[in-house]
Amino acid sequence: MYRALALVLLSVLCTAGAADQGMDRARPKKSTTGAVFRSLAVPGWGQLYTESYIKSFAFFAAETSFLIGISRSNDDMQAAKTADDFPAEKFYRSNRNKLIWWFAAIKLLSMGDAYVDAQLFKIDITPELTASESDGFQLGATIRF
Repeated sequence: MYRALALVLLSVLCTAGAADQGMDRARPKKSTTGAVFRSLAVPGWGQLYTESYIKSFAFFAAETSFLIGISRSNDDMQAAKTADDFPAEKFYRSNRNKLIWWFAAIKLLSMGDAYVDAQLFKIDITPELTASESDGFQLGATIRF
């Protein structure tokens, strides 16, 4: 009985100060939903929202180039269709469809990246290998049932 009471008291004392500090660090500072929908709406906007400027430019350039390629392939396909050139029409249709699939893959990657960046925004991942004076004494225990 006394051991259980001492263990509970010790765990409350050890985690009282750490609970207040840990709550603020674990909460994301950017909206994950907002980042995903921004990335869906405009190429690179989700990365711009999470302050990943280089990735924002890269996704903008990639998605824009795929959209331009899709548009050009569609125009060439329509021109070949008008000219009754079936092999060229088939080639441009196949090329357009491949570009659409690649665009969808890049778009999903962009949305996933924006989600992860928003979730990990401003989380301190540096290891603290030195003891600071304000940390005090910390003790941990594991109870297995």
